[in-house]
Amino acid sequence: MYTIVYFSTAAKNLTSKDISNILETARDFNFKNDISGCLIYHNNHFCQILEGDKTILDELFFNIIKDSRHFNVNILYEDYSNKRSFKLWNMAFIDGEAIVKNGERKIFVDNLRFFLKLVKSSTAEFLLFKFAVLSFLKENDTNK
Repeated sequence: MYTIVYFSTAAKNLTSKDISNILETARDFNFKNDISGCLIYHNNHFCQILEGDKTILDELFFNIIKDSRHFNVNILYEDYSNKRSFKLWNMAFIDGEAIVKNGERKIFVDNLRFFLKLVKSSTAEFLLFKFAVLSFLKENDTNK
């Protein structure tokens, strides 16, 4: 089992339709290729954890890097792991933009923190993903 955690910046012209297309494609591909993970989109940034076969993830990540819907793709972590953090999720997704647009940022942040607590994983990969997401939220709180 291999895991990749990355962070990227969304393209300025990214639409909700683009995000729906990303999810539809990802869920289909991930289901067919035994990939699991979680994608978080908030404040024009993505943070994602992907888990699966290394060869498949290498190919997938090559395509992710080339995707024009985001840029500044930074790998936070990649390595082999003993177990999956998101074994029941071929692609969990949290859209902070939709919630924040409705003036419910605190609800989004609280729900995201609760979601991260619900995941029953203590793998180094998941803890790094969790730390990256929570750091990003904190950074954006101080910028508001």
